[in-house]
Amino acid sequence: MMNEEIRNKIKLVFDRQKGFAKTRDMTNEGISNYYIRQLEELGDIIKIKQGLYRHLQYEFNQHEELIEVSKIVPKGVICLLSALSFYELTTHNPWEYQFAIYRGGKKPVLPDYPPVRIFYFSEKQYENEIEEVEIDGNRVKIYSREKTICDIIRYREKIGIDIMKEGLRNYLQLADKNITKLVTCAEEMRIKTVLLKYLEVLL
Repeated sequence: MMNEEIRNKIKLVFDRQKGFAKTRDMTNEGISNYYIRQLEELGDIIKIKQGLYRHLQYEFNQHEELIEVSKIVPKGVICLLSALSFYELTTHNPWEYQFAIYRGGKKPVLPDYPPVRIFYFSEKQYENEIEEVEIDGNRVKIYSREKTICDIIRYREKIGIDIMKEGLRNYLQLADKNITKLVTCAEEMRIKTVLLKYLEVLL
């Protein structure tokens, strides 16, 4: 059984960094790899990539963090899995915040926490279908639902085919879906043939 004092010490490391911690963050506090592995086995933490963990007891306010990240990446637009999750079109809970910026723009300085992934879009792809939504009195930029679906299809190999299919399926179940807009968006992004292939199966 892990010493409760050590367990609480590890939890404090995660609390300081909003539920995320790197291996070195814990070892710098005198916590050995043995205890990190033990905590993972106990189900308190989960490895989300090499050297980076998330604490499962930490309560996340995704919308609050979206505002925070939007300020860090002022020219960024919420995209892909983050947008899909915001629109509640997926059951997948992304462990990183995904933002798009213009490929020719200045690369933002990103924090270690929360994890942020930047996608570099061409000017046309970046500027198309940007909308603004209000979150707790703050306005943040996000791609429309239709553009989000098209982006998910375009990046399906990176995002995952199953997640892409789930997002498209959930979109098609919406009462206010706009198939014409979806197809137009796909045509502009040159993925119309791929979209129509999936629509034939799902509609």
